[in-house]
Amino acid sequence: MSKTLKEKFLAGEKIIQPRISMASTREEVHQTIAGTNCDIIYIDCQHGPYTEWDISRISKAAEERDVPVLLRIKHTRHAYRVGNYCDLGVLGIKVPEVETEEIVDEAINAFYFPPIGRRSWGGWVGYGIEARKDRLEYAKWWNENGILGFKVESIKSVLNIRSLVKPGITYIDFGPADLMFDIEGQNHPTLKSIDDCRVFIEQELEGVNVRFFS
Repeated sequence: MSKTLKEKFLAGEKIIQPRISMASTREEVHQTIAGTNCDIIYIDCQHGPYTEWDISRISKAAEERDVPVLLRIKHTRHAYRVGNYCDLGVLGIKVPEVETEEIVDEAINAFYFPPIGRRSWGGWVGYGIEARKDRLEYAKWWNENGILGFKVESIKSVLNIRSLVKPGITYIDFGPADLMFDIEGQNHPTLKSIDDCRVFIEQELEGVNVRFFS
């Protein structure tokens, strides 16, 4: 049996995830998928203009080619809106600048359906739902296949990483530019470079079932 995308994330396999513009048309989404043989499409709300229609349009176009979308949400404090973003058709979420357990808990609760989280049932909306019309069947499928992660972009996040990577988090990755801003301003006694932070995280997460895009 072939692995699911989430299983590939967790197994550390290569993930092809081209980043495309929020202005991408249906045809451009299809061309990207055909040209890259990608596993997932990546779109970013944090550093540019977008509308919910953009997210929905791109997600629908990608799903027409059996490829999901990973969305970087606008702001850390929008973690409570993760379920709404998922209702627009994305399969994966990236929360930027996470530093506290409260934000992680909020994201997990909004992302997963009960009994894991508290995501609201939105009717017949969401990636993969056409093949799973039963509410409980879809909720179970989503909880097993949805991809939730966050960005590590500060020393505080690095130091807190063991408490931030909770069950339900699929992956984490660095925001190296913002992390360097923090390193340059903190003068931490041991975390003085991206490599120092990488080694620290790898040690802290040894044996933890999460993907670290370092």
